[in-house]
Amino acid sequence: MKSVTTIRLKIPCKRELLETMKQYSKSAQYVVDTGWDNGTYSKRELHNLTYYPIREILELPAQLVCSSRDKACETLKALRKVKKPTKPNFKEMLTIRYDARSFGFKFDCVSLVTINGRVKIPIDVPEYYWKYLDWDIRNADLTFNKNGLFLNITFSKDIQLPSNSDGFLGVDVGINQVAVTSNRQFFKARQIKLKRVKFKKLRAKLQSKGTRSAKRLLKKVSGREKRFMGYWNHVISKQIVNNCEAGTIVLENLKGIRKNSKGRRFNFWLNSWSFYQLQQFITYKALRNGIKTIKVSPYMTSQTCSKCGKVGSRSKGFFVCSHCGYSLNADLNASFNLAKHHSISDGVSVAVTQPNIRVDEHKGSSRTFACETMDNDDNKSVKPHTLVCG
Repeated sequence: MKSVTTIRLKIPCKRELLETMKQYSKSAQYVVDTGWDNGTYSKRELHNLTYYPIREILELPAQLVCSSRDKACETLKALRKVKKPTKPNFKEMLTIRYDARSFGFKFDCVSLVTINGRVKIPIDVPEYYWKYLDWDIRNADLTFNKNGLFLNITFSKDIQLPSNSDGFLGVDVGINQVAVTSNRQFFKARQIKLKRVKFKKLRAKLQSKGTRSAKRLLKKVSGREKRFMGYWNHVISKQIVNNCEAGTIVLENLKGIRKNSKGRRFNFWLNSWSFYQLQQFITYKALRNGIKTIKVSPYMTSQTCSKCGKVGSRSKGFFVCSHCGYSLNADLNASFNLAKHHSISDGVSVAVTQPNIRVDEHKGSSRTFACETMDNDDNKSVKPHTLVCG
């Protein structure tokens, strides 16, 4: 299986890099405008319509013209299922996607294609990233924000998983216990819940105030809460994987878990809890350690006795079997059942790369054309578009 990781490096804000990002954005916007006017997201058609006009007016090299075209086509294609779309408008500083032909990486420097040719930039790779430097380099993204320029480099590595799994580790996730494993690891949620209650009260206070400064602070609070949960999910998933001596980790398939309503208070925790992120972190960390992950149905796992296999009763987080008298923590009982019921797995989870489409890089709707809008009419003439270079 293939494991993928991305390292983030800060680089100097050189003038040619910033100007290249601006022209890259104009090139992508021109392709989007042309595709919107002509009802197409075909790379071949948009290449024929836009490549030479872009090369004549802008200073972008050929590789970046093709890269911006691909990014624009993906944006159009990703939005095609919406009934009432609006045309996307990219930001002035659009993230540049570099491939193997336009990007080079060494331990002490990177080379990037710009409007002024290739530019070599010295870099300082943190020691934490050194373990990835012998992996295969896939691509890189040059991004810009208020903190400066950053280069996100993606690496990949083929990892051989054992053909015969040596044991199974069940992982039950929940709200009162973030996770409980079949090797008796308990990760309590009390500290996390107290912090999230504070975030909830602060959000309610800011929302009721409704001023412009309150809305700005509300956005910052949301970011802090996401980082807080991400941090704890990283900590918990790392401990689970590092303490796993089994060959396979068994997770719950939680698809549709939020469909059942059980009261306002419970629904707040259920709908805002990041089960999926925790499972994703466990999956990719396990893969790097050569451990498989599978997902099984969680149905009755906490109400079935892990000793005799018959249905018992659960009350306030504790399980008691009325048949054999076996009793223990309900979440621990569920993790035992997950480890035992691996044969009903829904499939193997693997780490995958996500499409390089950032919906926050264009204004307006992040949705696109309805399918009928994308169909070309043979009798319809192609509409030319003007490329503005400022």
